[in-house]
Amino acid sequence: MSMPSVQSAPSGNPVRDVVHEYVNGLRGLFTCPREIWFAFLIKVMESLCYFSTVLVLMAFLTQDMGLDDVWAGTVFGIFSASMSFFMLFVGFIADSLGIKKALIIGLVIALVGRLSISFTTSPWVVYPGLFVLSVGFAYMIPLLAAAVALFSTKPTRKFAFSWYYVVMNVGSLLAGLSLDWLRGLFTETYAFTVLGMDMAVRPTQMIFLVAVATTIFSMIIAVFCIRSKIPKEESAEDEAPDPAKAKKTEPADKKPKASPLQVMVEVVSEKTFWVFIAFILLLVMVKMIFQYNHSLYPLYMERIGLKLWTGKLYAINPAIVIILVPVVTAITSKMNAYKVILFGSFIAAGSVFFLGLGESIVYIVLFQVVLSIGEAIYSPRVYDYTASIAPPGREASYMAYSKAPMFFAKVAAGPASGFLLFHLCPVEGGRNTELMWIIVGATTIISPITLWLGRKWLDVETRKRAMDERAAKASA
Repeated sequence: MSMPSVQSAPSGNPVRDVVHEYVNGLRGLFTCPREIWFAFLIKVMESLCYFSTVLVLMAFLTQDMGLDDVWAGTVFGIFSASMSFFMLFVGFIADSLGIKKALIIGLVIALVGRLSISFTTSPWVVYPGLFVLSVGFAYMIPLLAAAVALFSTKPTRKFAFSWYYVVMNVGSLLAGLSLDWLRGLFTETYAFTVLGMDMAVRPTQMIFLVAVATTIFSMIIAVFCIRSKIPKEESAEDEAPDPAKAKKTEPADKKPKASPLQVMVEVVSEKTFWVFIAFILLLVMVKMIFQYNHSLYPLYMERIGLKLWTGKLYAINPAIVIILVPVVTAITSKMNAYKVILFGSFIAAGSVFFLGLGESIVYIVLFQVVLSIGEAIYSPRVYDYTASIAPPGREASYMAYSKAPMFFAKVAAGPASGFLLFHLCPVEGGRNTELMWIIVGATTIISPITLWLGRKWLDVETRKRAMDERAAKASA
């Protein structure tokens, strides 16, 4: 049974208060159902798969599949955008099926997609495989965020999402650190025959095979370690029971589960949902930074002669985020979520301009460091903002829609990456990478500016507090 959290008054010492908040938050996670730790572990594995794949996909498409920059960027954009598009619908299915069944289905789909791109460069296999893989990613990303909401108690939720973001970056860190090592280890193509068919695994595809192995491991965890139903005594909230509330919720437990279509109709009919959608759409441009970090950055590093630094320098981002996110969450846990998101997004968007100063490891490091600080400030609070306004039982649906900005970001960023590479950072000939990154920075700064302009309408937390205060005065 969940233990009540111990609240204490601020000590007056900011450092001591932050440490106390951090320790209490971590302690609270141990009062949650054990499934939260398995959800974190699967998230590490899925993040390793995702980041490993996207960091080499452009190289695979240009070097192994023989596509030019523009076509490779277009394929990358379609793959990434398809993933975000399917996220708009899988939340409804997850809310309808239940978390365990949805996890297993998503992992099976992802496994099929990963196998399809690991042994051949035939367009008839690779392109359908990328499509299937996009569906698998679409299932798993919002589903695991919803799992954290379901497997955490209300008092621990902020810290649970903080750690969710940490473990996601653990997977990203492993992907970055292993990338250069795997590229150095596997430099030849391995050919073999299976059932009379000639198969080959190229060096880039060895990284895809790592994703296959980790997916199988995640499937074992989902099947054997996650329960279909959490006992009430384990999932109870850390607050005194309310008999009136219990009477209201008891009949709801006996109602049959709504179909995915019913869930979708119910969610989109709410006014709060559309305010949430507006907020999410305005994050699009700043979210594009992370897309460029996967589609533009790897080939940029190769073409300026820093190929063997690609993974190491990319790993700066998740390494800093892992350290900063729990600390920043402890510092900002009492602050307004929208204001924290706004502040962090300004920092993240401004980071790109360092790359506009020149082709130097120093500028790349500064870009990754400043981007990481901004990301550590705002990204975890987006999950918190989403979970706080989602109606009970609709967490997966809202989590799925919280990923909507990435659909639009990927639709634009994929082809834009190919276009920018082709014209400003080609394989051969003159390049102007400084202008390339200044263009990227100028577009990403649009998001925080529009979020600031629309803050009075989009800050749901402040609006709710004001409404509650007015209601309290009216009833007094």
